[in-house]
Amino acid sequence: METGSQIEPISWIEIDLGAIRHNYRELKKYAAPNVEVFGVIKADAYGHGAVKTARVLVEEGAKVLCVARAEEAAQLREAGICSRILVFGPPLSGQAVALLGLDCEMVVCAEDHVEAIVAAARVLKKVARVHVKIDVGMGRLGLPPSHALEFIRKITTFDCMKIAGVMSHLPCADTTDRELTSKQIATFASVRDTIKTAGIDVPCFHLANSAALLDFPEAHFDAVRPGISLYGQLPSFEVQARPNLIPAMSMKTRVIFVKDVPAGTGLSYGHTFVTRRPSRIATVPLGYADGYPRHASNKTQMAVRGTLVPQVGRVCMDLLLIDVTDVPDVAVGDEVLAFGRSGNTVLRPEVVAQQIGTIGYELTTRVGQRLQRVYL
Repeated sequence: METGSQIEPISWIEIDLGAIRHNYRELKKYAAPNVEVFGVIKADAYGHGAVKTARVLVEEGAKVLCVARAEEAAQLREAGICSRILVFGPPLSGQAVALLGLDCEMVVCAEDHVEAIVAAARVLKKVARVHVKIDVGMGRLGLPPSHALEFIRKITTFDCMKIAGVMSHLPCADTTDRELTSKQIATFASVRDTIKTAGIDVPCFHLANSAALLDFPEAHFDAVRPGISLYGQLPSFEVQARPNLIPAMSMKTRVIFVKDVPAGTGLSYGHTFVTRRPSRIATVPLGYADGYPRHASNKTQMAVRGTLVPQVGRVCMDLLLIDVTDVPDVAVGDEVLAFGRSGNTVLRPEVVAQQIGTIGYELTTRVGQRLQRVYL
């Protein structure tokens, strides 16, 4: 067990690197043997710690690590990560120089991106490896499919640029609308066929996120890019596959105060919860400053002594309340599980998030900095 401080935390995050290792192996079972499984570790590995996660994935055979921004790539290089790194966000001119200097691969989908990377490559006298992004329906980044061939041909005229891949992203693979996703996969396949027919060598076509990896084998192409499922979550409850994923993050705290109150007692700001019976209420030092959402108030459950109990009253910045009336002998110092795993008790992040009206991605990426990370 590794923590970042000598002080024993009263509220903390446990991150099980063994669970990430297990999940990567589990996801590889869904990909064909000749399909590479990249590791998406953007947003500090979805809150789990990018550097430590990167080391696990590299040990497991991930040949490409994917991040969203240049700063994230720099963090990995500074930590001694030598693997291929693909940065999803197209670079500005200054970033292009830095990323090329760090030997990172970059996404391009506009003339401005090409110009920035060519200028950087000429300054550094290096060959830049780029991935051309096509927009099959996400609407954020990418070329129209009809422009792909012309754009790629232009890139091939530069000696200082090499096409490492062609990619896109699926917006609805985690929904029940399979027809739309199938059409978008077919669009990407058509772009691939057009490029190959033109005789242009592209070593890797990649499209599938976690949901498409699990539910759409036809989307696998040469590589897949699982993100959220590496960390033990389903992309959504509409995904049909049910892999054996283990939640890698657990949010835990301890009881610091217990009180008995009569029926009719209002609790926390605004008295949004009023007891209907004589109740025993426990206070725990966890709040929205720690990443437990304020809009979770009166909607979720936590676990104490292996029993699920309701969170009651408005979630505050530093504290929240749980109703432990039905759990005998709850005492100051007892461990409380907000989500994740504790012994045989499992509160899946995506289930807690659904109760709140959000997604598990948000729970793990919004964890506050004052919560110590304990790595198992």
